Amino acid sequence: IIGATGAGKSTLIDIILGLLEPSDGEVNVDSKNIKKNYRMWQKQIGYIPQDIYIIDDTISRNVAFGISDNDIDEKSVERSIKLAQLSDFVINLPQGLETFVGNRGIRLSGGQRQRIGIARALYNQPEILVLDEATSSLDEKNEFEIFEELNSLKTKLTIVFASHRKTLRKYCDSLFEIENKKLNKINFK
Repeated sequence: IIGATGAGKSTLIDIILGLLEPSDGEVNVDSKNIKKNYRMWQKQIGYIPQDIYIIDDTISRNVAFGISDNDIDEKSVERSIKLAQLSDFVINLPQGLETFVGNRGIRLSGGQRQRIGIARALYNQPEILVLDEATSSLDEKNEFEIFEELNSLKTKLTIVFASHRKTLRKYCDSLFEIENKKLNKINFK
């Protein structure tokens, strides 16, 4: 989903996530209105916002965010770390997954924070991954690396992302543009 800043990309993402109801029409997936069972719909989604919230805790607890210590599935944390391409980084840390990242992830680079956000979104093995301008604050190199990583996942799950950068269209199978409050499918291949 592309569009200029302020076009409504984040609002559309919120509607897709089931956080907002559309003012007109409905959201159907596989011919079923998501409103009929929001909880089931939302359980299928992993979400990566523009600003990743990082707590002053370990990498493991940041990936398994909101899950009590006794319920953290270490295998899911490790799988998510691997899918988010953080394994090499974590292996080289003296305390591995138990490394504290500091307030707001101060001990991490921007790319590492984004990858923790990706790992967090993948922790519960969603069927759909939704990114809302999730890489807009990164430099082009880190953004490219993250989208290359995500591109390798698209055979395993559906990825929906909103961006104002048209250069990311090469990662799309379908492209929609919001312009003048209308959503239009764009033929680009």
